[in-house]
Parts: sequence; C-alpha cells; structure tokens
Amino acid sequence: MPTATAHQADEPRRRPRDRKQQILVAARDLFVEHGYPNVAMTAVAEKVGITAGALYRHFDTKAALLESVMVDNFAWLDEPLSATSFGEAVDDVLARVIDRPYLSDLWIHELRYLPDAQARTLRRRMRRWHRELVPPLRQERPGLDEGQGELLTWACLSLMSCVGRRAIRAPRSVRLPVVRAGIHALTRVELPPTGAETVATQTGVLPVSRRERLLLAAIEQFGRNGYHDTSMASIGAAADVTGPNLYGYFASKADLLQAVYERGTHALWLSLDEALMTAASPSEALTAVVRSFVGIARTWSAILDDPTVESGLADAALGAQREYVGEWSALVARSVPHLDARVTRLRVQLGLFLIADLYRNSRVSRRESFPESLEALVLAVLCDIGQ
Repeated sequence: MPTATAHQADEPRRRPRDRKQQILVAARDLFVEHGYPNVAMTAVAEKVGITAGALYRHFDTKAALLESVMVDNFAWLDEPLSATSFGEAVDDVLARVIDRPYLSDLWIHELRYLPDAQARTLRRRMRRWHRELVPPLRQERPGLDEGQGELLTWACLSLMSCVGRRAIRAPRSVRLPVVRAGIHALTRVELPPTGAETVATQTGVLPVSRRERLLLAAIEQFGRNGYHDTSMASIGAAADVTGPNLYGYFASKADLLQAVYERGTHALWLSLDEALMTAASPSEALTAVVRSFVGIARTWSAILDDPTVESGLADAALGAQREYVGEWSALVARSVPHLDARVTRLRVQLGLFLIADLYRNSRVSRRESFPESLEALVLAVLCDIGQ
C-alpha cells in the first residue's frame, strides 16, 4: 500500500496562481535592462524558475509576451484623474508612477517593437490621458496658448517619469522632492508664443567624404530606429556607400557606433568650451551651455540611452557623458550655491532627460519656438528660477 508521501509525489505539481504575473514581471525587468531584441524566451523562463515549455503554455511567442507586458504596465492609463487643482494632479500622477520605476524605459525603448496597431492604440491612450492634465494646468496658467499648454504638460510628464528611470540612481527620498520641485518650477516659466510648425525638408549639400556621409547616416538611423534595428546595409544605402567600400571605412556596426559616440562627445565638449570661454559668470555660462546642447541634441541624444547597445560600447560612452554632466553640475552649483551635491546632479539629469524626451515628441518639437522654449524649461529645472 503506497504511503501518503508517495501518493503526494505522484500527483502533478500545481502551478502557482500568480505564475503568469511572475512571467510578466520577469520579462518586464529583462526588457528594461537588456532591450527587447536581446532577451530570449529561455532567459525569461530561467528568471522565473520554469522550463521554456512551461513559459510557452502562457505565451506562445515573445511578441505576445511583450504585448501583455505593455498592456499590464499601462493599464492605469484608463483610470481618470480625480484632481481639480494642478498640485493635486501632480500628486496623483506621482502616486501612480512612484512604484513603477520601469515605465519610462518601457515606453521609450520597447514600444517600438509592438505591432503598429497596438502601438498606435497605446499612444492614443497616452495622449488622451495627457489631455486630462491640461485643464488643471490652465487653472494655474490661464494665459497659455494651446501649443504652450501642450508643451508644458509634456514637460511635466517627462519629469514625473524621472521618479523611476533606470539611469537615475538617487534614492527616492532625494528623487521625489526634486522632481516635484522641478515640475512646479516648470509651471512658472514664461514661454514664447508657440508659432508655426516647421517643415522638415531634405536640403543642404552632402559632404564629399564617404566616411563623413556614413557617420551622418548612422547618427540619424541609430537615433530614429535604435542600434539593434539599424543595419550596416541601411546606413550604406542612405550614404550611397555600398559593397567593399562600406566596410573599408568601418569594420562593423559596433565600430561605426563607436565613431558616432566619439563624434558626439567631441561636439559636446567643443560647444561647452566655447560657452565657458565667452561667459562672464557661471549663470551666463550655464545658459550658453544649455543653449548649445539644445542646438545639437536633436540628432543624437537618443543614442546614449539605448539598452540594445553592447555593454562595453555603452560603458565607454557613459564615462565620457559623466564627465560632461559633471561640468553642468559644477555650473549649477556655482549658480545656485545652496544646493546639496546630490540635488545638483539630479537636477542636471532631469534637465538632460527633459531635452531628450521633448525632442522625441514631434507634436511639440516641430514648432518654430521649440528651441527657445526648451532652453527656458531646462534652465528652470536646473536653477528653479521661481525660488
């Protein structure tokens, strides 16, 4: 007669009731850390502690898993704001995102891998939710024109997302009050009239140098499509450099990315050095540095925060970026000397993320007043001009 223990061992193991949620959490964390293209289903299964076969019983493809991750993590977009004042609205949004420190990275880097129909639906829901912030903001700033209101709302949402960005290491006790102060600083900025939309046109003369044409094409495609989804062939076609000539200049896509990083780093330092040499005070230098960065950030700022880039290449670029951020931090510290060093650095990070986020948003970045407005918004975050 079998014992009770033997009988229990013969019974099939029951799956935990929350197994599907465990899978979604594991997949979300891996997508954020490594980028969707670099995550295999076996890696998700291993993180959960199950076999690949068990994982496929829940999600038959990686694409289906990504879609479920995005649906699960942005379900809160269907919950309307209940706040009547802008301050209450800010607190409501921060309460929703404070325990979701992955939302911004999911939105920026992984949304592009959804099928077009699902991506459009999610963007539409985000725009609808974004419009709920406009009425309380207009109570705070009744004189804003339509474009100013839209820009300011997206700017506030950018800062709200910074309570949980992967690249920001400041503890919550520091991060939350700095983000909240930055948002309220934004609401005090005097913006220029929105003006007309600018129309992107293919004008100008391409350089004769094939190497230079390849670099320019790579900067544009890495920024628009991401490193993983950009091929050497597509870069070569855009630069009209094909065949053996293409690999005669750069042995691989990684080599080309390294050259892009070096080009961007040199451009940053040249513009910063010029701003420092011509400024009469730290605050004047800070304004000049922000203006110069806004002028060149459109073409390549998104490249620096791409999780699909190999870690060795990314680490080298981040080392140079840290030095550059240190120069901004030193200027902010000299312009606003009472700030704690951690707060100073965090304000700089918020300002740089704000630039990248708003450039990604074609609804606001195509306005002719955008560079001037962006400069004013960033300086408000850095120096909190209302204090």
